[in-house]
Amino acid sequence: MTSELALLPSSRTVRRCDLGAAATVLVFTVLGILTAAQLWGLGDLPRNLVQAADALDQTARAIARVGDLPVVGNGADRLAESVRSTAAEMRASAASVGGHLHALAVLIGITIVAIPVLPVVLLYLPVRLARLRELRELQQALQGPAIDPALIEHLARAALRRVPYQELREISPRPWLDVEQGHHRHLAAAELRRLGIRPPAWQGATPRDG
Repeated sequence: MTSELALLPSSRTVRRCDLGAAATVLVFTVLGILTAAQLWGLGDLPRNLVQAADALDQTARAIARVGDLPVVGNGADRLAESVRSTAAEMRASAASVGGHLHALAVLIGITIVAIPVLPVVLLYLPVRLARLRELRELQQALQGPAIDPALIEHLARAALRRVPYQELREISPRPWLDVEQGHHRHLAAAELRRLGIRPPAWQGATPRDG
C-alpha cells in the first residue's frame, strides 16, 4: 500500500513537496535556535538578582544603624532583619534560576524544531523513501533489450488513472481503447515521464505499436 501511494504524485508534485518540507524544517529550525538563544540570554537574570540582594543587604545595614537611635526602637531592627532575609532568599533563588533558564531554553528550542521535523520523519520520509525504492526497481526492470510486456501493460493502465485527461487526449484520441487492443507503449511512456523516468527506446511508439 505504501509503495502504491508513493507513486501517485507526479515528479513535479514530489519536487514541490520536497521543497516545501525542506523550507518548513529550515524555517522552524532557525526559529527554534533564535528562541533558544533569546531564552539563554536570560541567564543574566541570576546576576541581576544577586546585585539586587546586595542592594537589599546595604539597605538592611542602613536600617539597622537607624535602629540604634533611641527614638526609633526595635521596629527598625525587625525591618532590617526582614530585608536581610529577603536578600538571602534572592541569592538562593539566583543559584538555581540560571540552570532552569538554560534547560528551558534548550527544551523550547527542541520543541519548536520538532514541530515540523517529526511529521516529516514519521510520515513524509517513509513514503518518499518508498517512492525512491520503487522508481529504482522500475528503472532496473526497464533496462535491457527485452522488457516484460506485463510491465508495459501495467504502466499503460496506470497512465489511464494517473496521467491528466488532457495529456491523455494529446497522446491518443482513444487511450482506453488502445489499452484494450494491446497498444501499451505510448501510454506506458507517458506514465514513465509523469514519474520522472526517461522512457526506453520505444518512447516514440505510435498508438498502433504493441
